[in-house]
Amino acid sequence: MRKFNFHTHTLYSDGECLASGVAEAAEAGGLAAVAITDHGPELSVGISPGKIPLMLQDIEAARKDANIPVLAGMEANVINASGAIDLDDELIKKLDILVIGLHTLGGAPTQEELAKNYFLAITNAMGRQRVDVVAHPFRLHSYLAPYLSPDEIDEFVKLAAEKEIAIEINSKYRVPDEALLRTCLREGVKLSIGTDAHTAAEVGMVDWQMAVLKRIGANENDLILGKFLR
Repeated sequence: MRKFNFHTHTLYSDGECLASGVAEAAEAGGLAAVAITDHGPELSVGISPGKIPLMLQDIEAARKDANIPVLAGMEANVINASGAIDLDDELIKKLDILVIGLHTLGGAPTQEELAKNYFLAITNAMGRQRVDVVAHPFRLHSYLAPYLSPDEIDEFVKLAAEKEIAIEINSKYRVPDEALLRTCLREGVKLSIGTDAHTAAEVGMVDWQMAVLKRIGANENDLILGKFLR
């Protein structure tokens, strides 16, 4: 299987290099493609709205200099239980790939209630707009999937299949678990590789994901890569 990384950050949010540095690191790491996915503006470390045009210009310049596809994307923030995100439709149209992540939620007394709040917000977000990838699924301070019922996990996976949304295998938080990933394979849900890189050195570090894919019996047809790279 070809390696790729569809979750990286630059100086425009909380990363440490520009798009050109991410692209160069991706090539050096033998990746077939990379996506730049800075945080949306509602997160405390997210991009300033006024800098989004500059970010897109930098990605385009990196794309022209690179020998691999460099996708313009963002990691939009799910901002409420209704599943709204912090990017408008006009900006989304300018992106090659839209990743969504849930980073903050109102307080909940128990892990079970926090998991149910996460489930509600993320599934509403998946249902209300075009999404390509769910980032670090069920990770919010801790891994919440074990606090959901099998029926809720099945509902999440079947919604991803219906909406053609890929589920990320995230090496920063080592999520999701392999049982959930096997459910994704069974339902025909594509998988994405993301390191959540904030430095150039982290861009090519996808060996953990490749090992997970091998263990669950996935092949390249199970990956979102084919949507962007033929």
